[in-house]
Amino acid sequence: MRLTKQLVLATGAGLLFFGTMLTVSSCKKSGTTPKVTPPVTYDSLAHLVAYKNSVHPIFVGYLVGDGNDPVPSYNPATAPDSVDYLEFFAGRDANVADWRAAQAKGTKIVPCHFISDAYFDGSAKDPATQAPGYVNPSGFDQSHSTVTSTYYHWARDTYNNEIVSQKLDGLDLDIESGTFGGDVQRTAANGDSLVVAIARYYGPKCTQCSVMNSAGQKPVFFYDTDGSSGLESTMYTPNKDNYSYVLFQSYTTGAHYWSGAGIASFGPLVTTYGADKLVFLVNGDSFIYPDGTQDQPHGDSIATANLYSYATWVKQNNAAGVGAYRMSRDYNHTPSFAVSKHAIQLMNPAQ
Repeated sequence: MRLTKQLVLATGAGLLFFGTMLTVSSCKKSGTTPKVTPPVTYDSLAHLVAYKNSVHPIFVGYLVGDGNDPVPSYNPATAPDSVDYLEFFAGRDANVADWRAAQAKGTKIVPCHFISDAYFDGSAKDPATQAPGYVNPSGFDQSHSTVTSTYYHWARDTYNNEIVSQKLDGLDLDIESGTFGGDVQRTAANGDSLVVAIARYYGPKCTQCSVMNSAGQKPVFFYDTDGSSGLESTMYTPNKDNYSYVLFQSYTTGAHYWSGAGIASFGPLVTTYGADKLVFLVNGDSFIYPDGTQDQPHGDSIATANLYSYATWVKQNNAAGVGAYRMSRDYNHTPSFAVSKHAIQLMNPAQ
């Protein structure tokens, strides 16, 4: 069978090789000496990056660096080549060279923030407030009226730190009932004001941001939720075009349990968020532990089956993609990251 350019790209879903050039020739069987066409040389790294920048169902994997799995499991450089987005959550690999190695493959790295991380203009947590000669902006209430306060300083400071300085690729905002607090109390006005401020610096409609690469992509803005905030009508729907994707925590295992029943419950989510935005997450906490144990009986097999069924559903229904919280625990499978790689191949099979 002739190896086509499409197949080279498809092998990016788990089987790409670097440091070598793939040389391909084709011939046609006949009664004479086969005619051999000139070799076609493929740069596998360039094609992997092209695959990442193409329109395709994506995979998002969280790297959890809390010490409960081997160090390589949350090293971005050891993650599957074909993962589109890696998330830093609860600790991260400290070697920036590892970040750059993953990014060189076209993988984007995004830190996750709870809503309570944010601060409003004039807050005691706002570095600008402490600056000599600081004057509270006109119209912004330093006592934090939920109507007049804004969160532009936090969005700007986060962008300058994580995008400009650290050269990461976006922001994930964890939007659940338990992630409010601090300067962002759980109100409709607060939620809307925060995400509008973030959208100036992140997401497809950002205006105070830089284009990240030759594909014209801007810093990603993930709306990360289990649907429990109760503020979708104010935080999501009016701002839908500002979000790159919705990461929905469709967990049917582990402590943080979704009330839905897998793909049978996807209909209402599509109605609320739109299939073009939805990335369905499984709970990687349930993957097998380094010592072979599990957090609940059969949790590993359930989470694995869910991820495969989600990936198949995404392929059949033109949804955005799938992913795994604590994808890093998939490192404990044999071979490492086998479940994530197979899910990617289900969505992006070889042609």
